[in-house]
Amino acid sequence: MGEIFSTARAYHGIRARSSIVDWHEVVWNAKRIPKHAFSTWLALRGAHKTENKLMDAGVVHSVECAFHYGETKTVEHIFFQCPYSANVWREVLDMCNIAKPILPWVDEVLWISIHAKGNAFQHTLRKLAFAATTDHLWIERNRRCFKNHFLPYQEIIRMVRRDVSWKLSSGNNSYRCEQHHSLCVNWGISLGEQ
Repeated sequence: MGEIFSTARAYHGIRARSSIVDWHEVVWNAKRIPKHAFSTWLALRGAHKTENKLMDAGVVHSVECAFHYGETKTVEHIFFQCPYSANVWREVLDMCNIAKPILPWVDEVLWISIHAKGNAFQHTLRKLAFAATTDHLWIERNRRCFKNHFLPYQEIIRMVRRDVSWKLSSGNNSYRCEQHHSLCVNWGISLGEQ
């Protein structure tokens, strides 16, 4: 007689194993917002179909920046090298009380991986902010490419702030907001005052 069939054992038996990457915790953490995590995972894996990839496949004939800054649309450009996305990321970093230069995509990912380790409130906030920013910039890129509709960068920041504050407002975070008052004020998270 054989063993009883287990879907979990079958799945683990056929899935490909790969090494853990530095950014694993940035994406797959307990407080993640699933749609942001998935979009960020695609960006980090280089799986988004940017225009440079679509042009190589013969699907599109132009690779100019969707944000109208004249550069080639690559993941590296879309995520924080384009002046539009750099403005968004700079404001998000400011709301996180972080003053630093914006780095190329690979270096920015390494920076966030190092400076968002663990479950401390400010680290969770950074992970959520990074993923929300990545997701909302990708949505804006698609909105511009496929709907010819353009939002100002301030609206993207508002949506990032809304999503992150909603996630961090759920549950009992009042003690955290007493310790991290300025972060909670920046993100519009209730301070637990009646």
